Amino acid sequence: MPPIKITPPPYVPRSNEYRVPCATAPALFFPPDRQELPKEYAERVAAAKEVCSGCAIRSTCGAWAREHREWGIWGGRTEAEHAYRPTSRRHVARTEAAAA
Repeated sequence: MPPIKITPPPYVPRSNEYRVPCATAPALFFPPDRQELPKEYAERVAAAKEVCSGCAIRSTCGAWAREHREWGIWGGRTEAEHAYRPTSRRHVARTEAAAA
């Protein structure tokens, strides 16, 4: 079976209007073949995060991805890294208490 071709979701800051660095290499952030070997995945993610590190809209991009549950690298984070971020000390304390 041929790999599934996936088109990145549209998002205004990814357009050339904002001159964001990720606009030139969408496959780095949204790989067409999601069946990468672990080493390939780690290398691609590291390269994508490096590109994001100097981006002026990184925090906005990441917030949008968390809100819309997007896949791929957004704001220097993977979808797994966007999935759970404690928002308060109280939340962290409850989570730690539940785990004990």
